[in-house]
Amino acid sequence: MLILSAALSGIGLSIMTVGYPALGEAFPGVSDPTLSWVTNIFTIVAAATLVIGGVLADRVGRRRMLMAGVGLFLAGSVLGGLAPSVGVLIGARAVMAAGGSAIHPAAVALLLASLPSNRLPLAVGIWAVAGGTSSAFGPPVGGLVIEWLGWEWMFWLNVPFCLIILIVVPAVFRESRSGESRALPDPLGGVMVAAATALVTLGIVQSDPWGWTDARVIGSIIGGLAVFGLFVQRSLHHPNPLVELRLFQIPNVRRSNLAMLIFASSWFGMFFGFTVIVIRSWGWTPLEGGFAVAPLPLFAGVLGVLIGRIAHRTGHRLFILPGTAIYVGTTIALWLVLGDEPNAAVFVTGMTVIGISTGMVFPSLMAASISDVSPDQHSLATGINFTAQRVATTIGVALGLTFVTSAASTSDAIDLLMGMVVVTALVSLPFSARIDTRPSGPQS
Repeated sequence: MLILSAALSGIGLSIMTVGYPALGEAFPGVSDPTLSWVTNIFTIVAAATLVIGGVLADRVGRRRMLMAGVGLFLAGSVLGGLAPSVGVLIGARAVMAAGGSAIHPAAVALLLASLPSNRLPLAVGIWAVAGGTSSAFGPPVGGLVIEWLGWEWMFWLNVPFCLIILIVVPAVFRESRSGESRALPDPLGGVMVAAATALVTLGIVQSDPWGWTDARVIGSIIGGLAVFGLFVQRSLHHPNPLVELRLFQIPNVRRSNLAMLIFASSWFGMFFGFTVIVIRSWGWTPLEGGFAVAPLPLFAGVLGVLIGRIAHRTGHRLFILPGTAIYVGTTIALWLVLGDEPNAAVFVTGMTVIGISTGMVFPSLMAASISDVSPDQHSLATGINFTAQRVATTIGVALGLTFVTSAASTSDAIDLLMGMVVVTALVSLPFSARIDTRPSGPQS
């Protein structure tokens, strides 16, 4: 039941890969840049609120926070299903994201508190697999309900699961709290993360109608970077920052999070961009498109636990570098082969290989980000990594959708998307190459 509750957020994000083209048909008068905020707002709010949600769960009670989060997610889903306009839909997605930020940390803490110590490794492994694979169900499930019932059911689908959780969790799980009182992280820091990410995203998504050299585009991006710089300065001097950036003094923490920020931007740009291509340009149904891209997140979840156990002994770079090389090489191969006409066999094979390579990179970067951190700081280090992932998701999706929807032809869309994917992945390599988590390796 707790795993189901945590899966809501993963599915809620990935289902929009097939939902985006469907919403474009449902609201034909709405521009692609405006429509992209239905996806972008979800990750922006998540980046700004998840760490705060974790601390609140420790303070007010994990079960209570979980119930509140599921209630918010339910309310956002109902609002989304009834939404008469894209503006209301964007608001609904923001509510869902806030609910997800309450659900995830509360659910994992409640699970660990309810089990004996000898069962914790198994529980964590199952949790990791479930969390990773839940995103793989979003595209095909979304495609199914869109074809059979309409786009509104991407939201109504959540309602029965939320109601079941709200009924079962209070009857099965006891309330638990942290033994120590943690101060609430800097709320203004959350606002600054959201503002910085939103400004950069605004500049990217408006680059087509306004032009990359337009003062508004340049001003938005520079403004976002400036706000992010202020956030860094505030975090370094605040007694309870949103993310503990002082941990960046640890080389592996710094390198793995920077690599994650860049590589995840590449991956999410591909995930969303290619889904739009196969549905809009190649004419595949939402269900066909959903199944075609599902291998991307599926293998990341399935391989995560296995690779994590091996990498703990061998060092994570052993998987990060070959995984990135396979990722880039396969992307280039697809780039050379795919064009205006669909090639299902090549595409699905490529997505599968890229999914496997992702399963080598993502879990290794996440594990490396806490490898040199003391146990009492694991939650702080995890907060940094999650924030990096969500910011990367927002930027990657904005870039991917902008390049694909502004291209003059399918071939041009593939050229722009694949160029972005390859370049960003290669830029992550200098940081990945310097990660050293080998037990006998240097730790400074």
